[in-house]
Amino acid sequence: MQNHQIIKKRILTLLLLVTAMALFMPKSVATTIILDFTTINSTDIYSAKTNAFDESIYGFSNMGLNDVINNISSAISNDFFGYSYAGLSAGKELNINFEVGTIGSGPSNGDNEFLYFRFGNVTSGESYLGHACSGCALTSYLQGKVIGSIFTNNIATDLARYATNNKELINLIAGTASHEIGHSLFLSHSGGKELNPGESDYGLMATGASQPSMPNEQRVLDRAFSNRNFDTLITRVGLRDIQIAAIPEPSTILLLLSALLMLVVKRKNISGDFYFIKK
Repeated sequence: MQNHQIIKKRILTLLLLVTAMALFMPKSVATTIILDFTTINSTDIYSAKTNAFDESIYGFSNMGLNDVINNISSAISNDFFGYSYAGLSAGKELNINFEVGTIGSGPSNGDNEFLYFRFGNVTSGESYLGHACSGCALTSYLQGKVIGSIFTNNIATDLARYATNNKELINLIAGTASHEIGHSLFLSHSGGKELNPGESDYGLMATGASQPSMPNEQRVLDRAFSNRNFDTLITRVGLRDIQIAAIPEPSTILLLLSALLMLVVKRKNISGDFYFIKK
């Protein structure tokens, strides 16, 4: 009986330690941006309405919907994680996450702070390429909201003719998306050409909407954030160690460890004492 009391005391102590760790360990402040390509009839915070992304209007060669979505999401991730910058320390990356999902699903990585960007055919009359709430990805005020939209039918109508292959079509969509995500991280339009590690002299925050205007032919290139813009992202988003796998939030750690303990202490025997499950 004494041994059982010792075991129960140790289990209680371990649970308290796990709880304390979850409550007081440094919290990850990374925001997860969920990229939604499939929801029908969704509305963002600006009341813009979109239907699902239709890849067929672009004329991709031997690429289905899933292939196109995967390539777009990979290109966006590359814009934020794939380039080397002087201000980016070795072994570090921006403290932000991206994943493909659907509105209402929440992030699969367990992050507590998340927002949505929509990709699809606009049905509410907007004639431009996309928009986003300026700076809203830096605050939890609009958590779980659709803070930006990429109007993919407008991109196809206005820009697809400049592309000569699948990669350039992907760049049109991903470049627009990274530009709008940049706005959500409080980046403003750049004033023309800027030093950057991409294929174009124009960075991702360049625009054709204001002077000096970026030629639309530049949009098919694999553009990157300018050195100046990326330094700003480092300041506003922060850095973390390069992620090998997604790190769960403290609440997820607590649940996982509690579940592990429940596997060890499965049930009581008839006398009320605990026993351990043998494998």
